[in-house]
Amino acid sequence: MKKLFIIAACAVLSLTASAQNSASSSSFFSTEKADKPITFGVRIGGNLSTITGDMDDAVKSRFGFNVGVNVDIPLLQSLYVQTGLYATQKGFKGDGYEMKANPLYLEIPVLASYRYNFSEATQLQVNFGPYLAYGISGKLKTEDEDEKLDVDFFDDNVAKKFDAGLQIGAGVTVSKFYIGCAYQFGLTNISDMDGVDMKNSNFMFNVGYNF
Repeated sequence: MKKLFIIAACAVLSLTASAQNSASSSSFFSTEKADKPITFGVRIGGNLSTITGDMDDAVKSRFGFNVGVNVDIPLLQSLYVQTGLYATQKGFKGDGYEMKANPLYLEIPVLASYRYNFSEATQLQVNFGPYLAYGISGKLKTEDEDEKLDVDFFDDNVAKKFDAGLQIGAGVTVSKFYIGCAYQFGLTNISDMDGVDMKNSNFMFNVGYNF
């Protein structure tokens, strides 16, 4: 339910914005050749992440961060490919008990990006596509009355380093400044424990600047 709510919220925001401005545009989707060069930008923001699967009832979301370089490759005036390289911290924490995981991934999204120009300075984007990620660091910590546990998230039979999934999101660029949000749902079982299903789930928001 939470997944559907987040995806619907992003979609409604983007569609509402485009509907309010469609009257001022001659075309909702332009197939004309793009007249802009490849654009590079920087992004920084926050994550609200958890895991789905067999541990759904035992965990809840935790905050992390994302930071990276964004690349926009124009194909048509209304269609781009968006990619980049991000460092993004995901994870989860225990629901009612002491546990925290904070894995850090290097992540590459490869998104189809629809663009709608409100004006020369303001542009809407709606993005959808896969992401690939590789875990580089992180800890899993648990604590109870009798024992404390502090292990590497990726090196101690906890989680696999490779992750992949789908991402959907929307954002607005005003002049060279960007603000947006996205939801990622993992398709890969990252658990390295026998018989345990564990997939990443992440809501992210960020701001940025395009050069």
